[in-house]
Amino acid sequence: MHRTASPRSDQRLTIIPSVPVWWVDGQVVFDRKFYDGLAYYIGAWNGRVRLLARRATTALPAFGAVHVDAAQLPCELVLLGGTELAGPAHLADTTVVMAAADDHTQLHLGALCRSLGIRCVYVIEMIPETRHQMNRLDAPNTLVRWRRDLFLRQTERARRAAFRACDGLQANGLPAHDAYQSHGNCLLYFDTRVGRHALIDDRMLAARLAQLYLPKPRPLRLAFSGRLIAMKGADHLVAVAARLQARGVHCEWTVYGTGDLEATMRADIARLGLADNFKLAGAVDFDATLIPAIQSNCDLYVMLHRQSDPSCTYLETLACGIPIVGYANRSLAGLLRRANVGEQVPIDDIDQVVEVLARLDVDRPAIARMSRAARAFAEAHAFEDTFQRRVEHLQQVASAA
Repeated sequence: MHRTASPRSDQRLTIIPSVPVWWVDGQVVFDRKFYDGLAYYIGAWNGRVRLLARRATTALPAFGAVHVDAAQLPCELVLLGGTELAGPAHLADTTVVMAAADDHTQLHLGALCRSLGIRCVYVIEMIPETRHQMNRLDAPNTLVRWRRDLFLRQTERARRAAFRACDGLQANGLPAHDAYQSHGNCLLYFDTRVGRHALIDDRMLAARLAQLYLPKPRPLRLAFSGRLIAMKGADHLVAVAARLQARGVHCEWTVYGTGDLEATMRADIARLGLADNFKLAGAVDFDATLIPAIQSNCDLYVMLHRQSDPSCTYLETLACGIPIVGYANRSLAGLLRRANVGEQVPIDDIDQVVEVLARLDVDRPAIARMSRAARAFAEAHAFEDTFQRRVEHLQQVASAA
C-alpha cells in the first residue's frame, strides 16, 4: 500500500473508482477521462479528498494518459495491490465514500460504511440485461456462459443488498436510473468528457449545417467511433454502407477505433468496392483529433450498439451537434425520450437503418433540426454542470442528519 499526504480540512470524501492507476518511477499515471473528473471533485468538494485506487498491472494506455508527480497530487492517494479489498483502515476519517457498484469487489462497502457510521454513495451504470448481453457475446462456450450467468445473478443480489445499505446512488444514464431508482436518493446524470469550452459553437455549427445544402446536396458524412466489436454493432456498419450504395444513396463514412472486427471490415470494404467512401481511421486522440474532426466533417453518427450501457459517446456526439441514428437499446431510447436528437430502429434491423439514412438524405432540414437540439441537450449536460450536480449530491448526503 502506498500513501501520499493530504492537507487537513473538515469533511473527507473517499473516492474508490473501478478504473486503476499506474505507478511509474514516482509518477501516478491516470486515464485522462478519470483524471478530469477527479480534478473536478477535488476542486469542488468542501473538504479533503482521498483516492483509494487499485494499482494497475496492465500496459499504459496508448492515448489519454496523464502523468502526475506523486508529490504534487492535490489529494491523498492510497493504492490497493493485488486482490486487496477496501477495509476499515482505508476509510479512516472518511465522511462519505463514493464507490463503484459496477465493480463487484466493492459491494461490501455499503454494509461496511453503515457499520462504521460513514455515508456511502454508489455510482452505477450497467444493468443486468447489459451484463448478460455481454456474456452471451463474449463467452467462448455454453458452460462458461452458464457459469458467468450464475455469477452475474449472484452478484446482482449482492448489489441490491449493497444499495439497501447505502445512502445514495448516482446513476449514469436512464437504464441504470430506471432499474435502481427505487432504492431512493438516486441522481440521474449523463457521462461526458466534453466541457462547455469544447461544445461546438454557433458559428461552426451554422457553417457545417449550411454545407448540407450548398452548392447542391453533397454526400452525407457518416461516422462511428468506438471499439470495433459486435457489442458496438461494428459488424453491421459495412453492410449498411453497401446497401446504401446499392440504393444510390451517396455517403462518406469515417470509422474511428480498433478492435477484433477490424481485419474483417477491411476485407469486406475491399470486396464490396467501398474503399473510396469508407475509411477506417484507427484509434485517434480524443481531444486533439476526434472532436475537431467530428465537429467539422460529420453530419450523422451511426451507433448500432446492441447493449444498453450508457456510453459517453452519446453525449460527446451530441456535444458536437451531431444527431445519432442507432439501434433502440435502452440508453439511446432513453435519450430520445428526452430530446429529438436522432432516430432509432429495432436492434439488428439493418434494413431499417438503411431506410432512415436514405430518408434523412433527402430531408436535410430534419438533420439540421436534430443537430441544433443535440447541441442544446449537450450544453445542459456539459461536463462542468454534470460534475457540479454530482458533487452537490455527495455534499447533501454528507450533511444529512
